[in-house]
Amino acid sequence: MNRIKWLDSARGLGIILVVIGHALGGLIDSTLGANQDIFRQLFFAIYTFHMPLFFLLSGLMVTQRLEKGQGVFLRGLLPSIVWPYFLWSFIQFTIIYALGTLVNRPAESYWPVILSLPWNTVSQFWFLYALFWMHILSLVLISRLGREGFVLFALALKALALILILPVPLKLVCSHLFFYAVGVWLTTAGLEALVIKRGSWLKSVVAPLVAVATIAATLSAVPRYGADIALFTAGSPEIANLAWRFPAMAAAIFAVVAVMGFASLPRVADSRILLWLGRMTMPIFVLHVMFLAGTRIVLIRLDLITHPALLLAVCVFAGLFGPLIIERITRALGLNKYLGFQ
Repeated sequence: MNRIKWLDSARGLGIILVVIGHALGGLIDSTLGANQDIFRQLFFAIYTFHMPLFFLLSGLMVTQRLEKGQGVFLRGLLPSIVWPYFLWSFIQFTIIYALGTLVNRPAESYWPVILSLPWNTVSQFWFLYALFWMHILSLVLISRLGREGFVLFALALKALALILILPVPLKLVCSHLFFYAVGVWLTTAGLEALVIKRGSWLKSVVAPLVAVATIAATLSAVPRYGADIALFTAGSPEIANLAWRFPAMAAAIFAVVAVMGFASLPRVADSRILLWLGRMTMPIFVLHVMFLAGTRIVLIRLDLITHPALLLAVCVFAGLFGPLIIERITRALGLNKYLGFQ
């Protein structure tokens, strides 16, 4: 299958945002970054749209894949989502448990968490869990509701998630299904017509300015719509909760449009590093937290870097390029298929 440059570029931008977001979260929850208000504001801004972006990107090719048959679609989920989810949840949580109090949030028990992975997620792997169930929903519902009906269904679920008490993994599916459904509805052709083929001035100036203004307005409204959580003293999970609430949807929509437009600009879409990162999203995704946390723990414990901004930059670099080194080694050894990297 021929690769779409703007799609890989958007994935590259998205995975950079994911790594920066988790690096910020790790610092926010550590002693070094506890009083960094700017980190919390930046974390909130990124979290309003970086996961909606990835869910939309995940939905774009679903219609095309479903046309190959439901059996083919289902079998494709095993090596691409199910296996990486269980393998890397097990590996990362085992490391977290072994490190004890060295990590920001020490694990209190081991086997109850491992055995509950089929219905309870750990760390960043909730994304794979939610994506699996979104694919299952698309398989069941699109043929019955149509793509437009699927979007309306997803919007209704997001509204219901506000008022129903749900298990966290299920709540995350309900909260993020809308952007996945929009991706399914649009397909790559629809997104090209809506965003990608628009003028450069609109994509490089207008859309980013509107996105920044909307995120800033949403951030200023947090004390009203998120009065139950104090932004400047909250931990990263609570701030993510604020960023994913219904009032932040406008910021998510405008920012996702801005990222997609920016990714399709000729110089950006042809960027070798973004294209490379976009094709390496899985190894970066499953490995980056271990590199981020490991780098942060070593540098803070040994008192090698005390400036929060410098520590953030070093952690982001480690989180992006550490996994790429591992991927290159495992590819040379012929292990990528077994590690869920392909």
